Amino acid sequence: MEPRTAPQRHRHDSPGRRAALYGVLAAMALVAGYLEMLLPLPVNVPGIKLGLGNAVVLFALRRLGARPAAILMLCKAVASTILFANPQTFVFSLAGGALSWLVMAAAERSGAFSLVAISVLGGIAHNVGQLLTVAALLSPGVAWVNAPFLLVAGVLCGAAVGVLVRAVDAALPQKGM
Repeated sequence: MEPRTAPQRHRHDSPGRRAALYGVLAAMALVAGYLEMLLPLPVNVPGIKLGLGNAVVLFALRRLGARPAAILMLCKAVASTILFANPQTFVFSLAGGALSWLVMAAAERSGAFSLVAISVLGGIAHNVGQLLTVAALLSPGVAWVNAPFLLVAGVLCGAAVGVLVRAVDAALPQKGM
């Protein structure tokens, strides 16, 4: 398991610096999500994607804490809907993102999980949130048919994103963020 360091505020953290950092992270999440749309996974199940935009949310959770990660998740869902999707997609994105954030924040806070395990839990939770939304708004049958594929994808994609975030987290200095 990776060593944990609690997100710390530094004396030089001004509201302007934090706003700029959140803006850069939100832009990174949007670009990652856009690239993911251009290079989809070779599967025919709706809703399966790697989750590169969520990697930025996980990074923010690890480095900045639960609240900034929640704000970033919400900004990502709203901005990506405005730029690339429709209101129905927003509902699915928000449901998956909110449940994923909640599970990852609880896992991070517990201190019992590695970063990769937190990402896997987040990937599964994201897909469960979307499946629950599909069942509630569209069709429980469609949700049940797609559930096994989305849960396996949540594990695999969550692990891939977790490995990526772990490498980025280890490569960047701990101070100054």
